Amino acid sequence: KKPSILDNRSLKPHHHQFYLPSTRRITKAMSGPVKTDSDNSDSKNGKNPTSGGDVNAPSTTAAYYEKGSAELATESALTLAKIQHRLKLTKKNERLVLVLVGLPGRGKSFIARKLQNFLTWRGSDCKVFNVGKYRRHAAEGACDANFFDTKNSAASNLREKVASLALEDMLKWLDEPFENDANGNGAPSFRKDRVGIFDATNSTKARRDWVLRECTDVVKRAGKTTGVVFVESICDDEELLRENYRTKMSNSPDYKDVDPEKAMADLLDRVKKYEEAYETIDDDSKSYIKIFNLSSKILVNHIYGRMAKSIVPALMAWNIGTRPV
Repeated sequence: KKPSILDNRSLKPHHHQFYLPSTRRITKAMSGPVKTDSDNSDSKNGKNPTSGGDVNAPSTTAAYYEKGSAELATESALTLAKIQHRLKLTKKNERLVLVLVGLPGRGKSFIARKLQNFLTWRGSDCKVFNVGKYRRHAAEGACDANFFDTKNSAASNLREKVASLALEDMLKWLDEPFENDANGNGAPSFRKDRVGIFDATNSTKARRDWVLRECTDVVKRAGKTTGVVFVESICDDEELLRENYRTKMSNSPDYKDVDPEKAMADLLDRVKKYEEAYETIDDDSKSYIKIFNLSSKILVNHIYGRMAKSIVPALMAWNIGTRPV
């Protein structure tokens, strides 16, 4: 009788074999002999041939994956050092300062207002201190691009003065006592986090170091621990920049009732003067957040705890366009 196709196929070695836990069978390609549990002397004696122990005990490999995180963590000297640095950055501060950084037209004031609304909604006291507002008040009106020229010593001195006034007002506000409770017994009903937003270009390392020193000086601010985080807005998308410039021209008091073409030329000149002295944040010993092109990318450094849980995701979610909800 001529073998059928099925018979011919059945004569070929079987290469697709499986490990069957129910029978404890160890198989291989049928081109060689098959060793079963009935032929295994260790199995007869109640031992696991792969581990040398009881057949019902898990193998060493299986135990490694199944034990999970039941073991206590061991801390090396390096781990302890890193933890101490992190604890230093994540102290429970009732006062927090967010220092905005960036060239004109990068959306700093937009970010400041969004942060203020968001943090207030979360239950924190939050207030924005815009240095531009202090500058316009001190200069008695709007300032053109020449006011921001680093070679203009008189204007530079005035800019330093108004920045100092704004920072002083912010620290005073952070240190104000909390409101008394409804019973009028003199004790605060609860304590809230206070967040001050220092809205300015803060475009040089020297300016940022000065802000950090004023906020954290151990003598001037004894007993008033204050955390500081820098938030830098970086934008290199030309289309987005042009849109930002148009928004700034239509909303900034510096360009009220100014011809759009003249306003754009003055703004571009102002940006150019800032670019000559601009220094991006590159000191990784500081806590900072870098926002690229209004949330298309975000870089964070030494941001833990409250900041990581709330502000960073919020910054990632915001956008400048309208969309259905």
